[in-house]
Parts: sequence; C-alpha cells; structure tokens
Amino acid sequence: MFQHNSQKGSNTTSRSAQQPQNEFDKTVLAIFESLTEFLMLSGMGIWGLLKWSVRNPHLGLVFVTLSYYLTHWIVDYGFHLKFIRSLSPEYFTAERMDWFYQFSFGVHHTLLIGTLLFFISAGFGYRMRFIRRYYQNLFFKAGLKNNLGDTPKLITRKKLDRYRSEYQFDANGIGLSEFNSASERIVAQFKMNIESLRHGINQGRVVITFNKRKFPEKVTLSDLNEEKILPTDSFYVGYSMEGVVTQKVQELPHMLIAGTTGSGKSVFFKGCLLSLLESCQSLQMYIIDLKGGLEAIDFKHAPNVKIVKDMPEAVTLLAQVEKEMKKRFEYLAESGLKQIVPKRDRKELIIVAVDEASVLYMNRSKFDNDYASAMKARKLADSIAKLSRAAGIHLFLATQKLDKQVIPTSVSENISGRMAFRANSLQGSMVVLGNKDSSDLPEIPGRGIWSVGSKKITVQAAFVKEEEIKAACKRIAKEFKAGERKLFNPMIGELELAQGKADRSEIYKVVKKEDE
Repeated sequence: MFQHNSQKGSNTTSRSAQQPQNEFDKTVLAIFESLTEFLMLSGMGIWGLLKWSVRNPHLGLVFVTLSYYLTHWIVDYGFHLKFIRSLSPEYFTAERMDWFYQFSFGVHHTLLIGTLLFFISAGFGYRMRFIRRYYQNLFFKAGLKNNLGDTPKLITRKKLDRYRSEYQFDANGIGLSEFNSASERIVAQFKMNIESLRHGINQGRVVITFNKRKFPEKVTLSDLNEEKILPTDSFYVGYSMEGVVTQKVQELPHMLIAGTTGSGKSVFFKGCLLSLLESCQSLQMYIIDLKGGLEAIDFKHAPNVKIVKDMPEAVTLLAQVEKEMKKRFEYLAESGLKQIVPKRDRKELIIVAVDEASVLYMNRSKFDNDYASAMKARKLADSIAKLSRAAGIHLFLATQKLDKQVIPTSVSENISGRMAFRANSLQGSMVVLGNKDSSDLPEIPGRGIWSVGSKKITVQAAFVKEEEIKAACKRIAKEFKAGERKLFNPMIGELELAQGKADRSEIYKVVKKEDE
C-alpha cells in the first residue's frame, strides 16, 4: 500500500511539473503565431503600399519625403533614444544606453525608417485583411460561394465619382452568371445599386460598379434638361444610374422601340421626336401613323413635320425618301464626301418615324386592299434601313408586338439602337435584345433597357405631356415664321409638288409657243 501511494504521489508530482511546461509551450507558440501573422500582414501591407504608390505617385512621393525628414529630425534630436529610455529607466541605464551611441547617425536613421515602415505596413495589412473579410462576409450573407464554401475576395476598389465606385473581385471559381443571379441579394447586402457587372482582365475576375443614386420611378424632360443640356442633333434616352443618357442621331443611325401596352413605349417615341425637334436646327421629320394619325396629331403645328395616316400615303412618302436618298448618294459621289453634314452640305437630317410598325410589316392576305401597298412599303423601308446612314436619313420604328414576323431580320440587322421596355414573354425580349433582360423589368412605366452597339444600360425614360408637345411645336412654328429657323430645302412632299408644277409650267410654255 505504501508503494502504491508512493507511485501515486510520483505521478501527481510529474503532472504538476508538466503543467508549467505546457503553459510555457503554449505561450511560446502564441507568441510565434502572433509574430508570424504580424510579419505576414506587414508583407501584405508593403505590397499594398507599393501598389498605392504606383497608382498615386505624387502622394507616394510626399509620403516618402515626409517619412525621411521626420525620422531625420527624430534621430538628430535623439528622441528615439529618449523614448527607449522612458520604457524602462531601471533597465535602460546610462551605461546600457552608451551601447546605442557606438552606431553612426546613418545606421540610426535607417533602422528608424525601417521600423516606421514595418509598423505602418503592418497597420496597412491589418486594414486590408479587415476590408477583405468584411466583403467576404457580405458575399457569404448573399449566398454567393463556391463548392468549397469560399466567397469572392476583394482585389481593388476605386471611387469613380460622387456616387459611383468600382470594385474588382477575385471570383474564386464563381461564374459571372451566378453573380447576375445573386444581384438582388448583393444589392441588399452592399446597400448600393449595381450599375454594371462584368469580367475583369480575365475570366477569374469580376468587376462590379456600384452606384449610390436612387433609381427614380418617374422623370420628366425638364428634369433631364436641368441635369444635362441636350447636345445638338440629339435626343434624351432617359435617366440611368450613370446620370442622364443622350444619343446623337448621326451615330445611331436607326432605332427600334418595343414594349407592351402601358410600358411607356409611345411616350418615349414622342419624347425622342420632341427632343430632336428641339435640338436639330436643320431637320425634316415624317411620322407614319397608320392608326389614323391620332398619336402623331400633337406634332401637326410644326412646319418641318409631316404626318402620314394611311398605307398609300406611306408608300408615296417612302418612295420619295428613297429617291432623295439616291440623290444624296450622287451628291456625295460627285463631291468626294462620305457623309451628309447638314450645315456644310445644306441638306437637312431626315427622320422617318413609324408608329406601330407592326401595321406596316404585318403579314397580309393577298385579298387585303392594302396588300400591294404594304409589300411596296416594306420593300422601301428595307432599302432605307440598309443604305440611308451616309445620306443623313434615319428610321425610327416603334412596335407593341414583339416577334420576328413584325420586324424582319433584314431590317433588324441594320438597327443598332434599341429601346426595350417591359416584355410579357422571354421570346419578345430575345427578338429585341437577344437576351431575357426586358422580360425581367419591373412593371414601372418608362423603365427600359437602352442598347446601342455592345452597350446595354437600364434607364427611366422621360414622361412628356401632350400639352408640352403642342406648345413646343407652336413655338417652333413661330421661330420659322420669324426667320429664326429655316429649311435649306422644301419638305419632300412639297418638293415633289413644286417639281410637278414646274414641269406643267414648262409644258404650257412649249404649247403656247407652238400655237404662236
């Protein structure tokens, strides 16, 4: 029993001796891990500071210069040694402090700069890690993670202007389509609207542009004009997260406007025409409204606007426009020019706007009274869409029905500008934009997607009252009457009429001469 108790006491003593050893090991390990992390963060911070200095060379130069002279001043007055002495006067006695004085001024200065840089880098590294973890946490809450549970990692962020910031992330194996699918949750976590979402310099990076602006559900033309003056020969597209969007008509050159009933299509159509009447000093506008001219009636007071109400008239007008187009091609060839410039060539821009183009392009029975006229009109419109860009002639088509039968491929291929309002079906959105975006639009009148070339942007189109259009057209009429505005050439219909009268006058003269 004594032996057993002795063995027990020996084990107890052994465990008691091991406990301090374990505590010491844990302390050493914690210190080593802290030091390792500190060094790692310092390395991250140095790399971050270098990148910051490259992006901001002037600020980087100021930082280096201040660091140099500050440490030089500290060493010169011995403040660093006084600080060391103040940490523990009992340990850092005068005899021990003499050891520091054996080193030259340059060594003290270099060590102090290195120490300062080390701590600044560590602080910068801690900040970088905190920011990275913060955004990783936001993506985790948004449910955007890969198969291993990792989330995108922040690489860079920069402020573009007062409202907009651009963030570049390492996608961490997450596809761009997954970002798009989670866009609403990302907006909820970041508390900013997504303006654009695209790949970075490679497929492994994703760039998100956030915007703090609130997207309005209603804007007017006067609202847009207050924020941005309309450039010459342009029209207002609407308000986007980037601000007011305008489009120069010569750069378009043709436009398709599509949307279901109540989506804002007709209002946008009228707003574009009104904007062009305001911004173009040399403009002839022809509105084909095959629903009896009721939608276009607000423009009737403007002298440089002609409204066509039925299919035979539309055929006549389109034939006259095609004839004018060919004349302009001849003029360009003779002059050695490539494109009509109104002021230089004294020829107006011509806008042919077709409201509800489905009536023009719809499939008709051969027994339909307008069959022959419709076929001729379609052929003429196709010709204008294909060839008229250089001639300064632009085609605007608005339609409520969204399918390939309404807008033939031969026409749509020559239309680079597209304004897509809410579509009721995926097919309708695919016809206009080539994707499903317009079918996902909220049921907000005037909310649409503006697509020109490869650029697509969501906008809130401006609301315009009928009274505004009538008042503007009457004002334009007064400007023509006062000579403040004038056309270089008669309107196309008037030109044909004047030519007919001239021909008849010449015939009358010949006949009279023969009688004499």
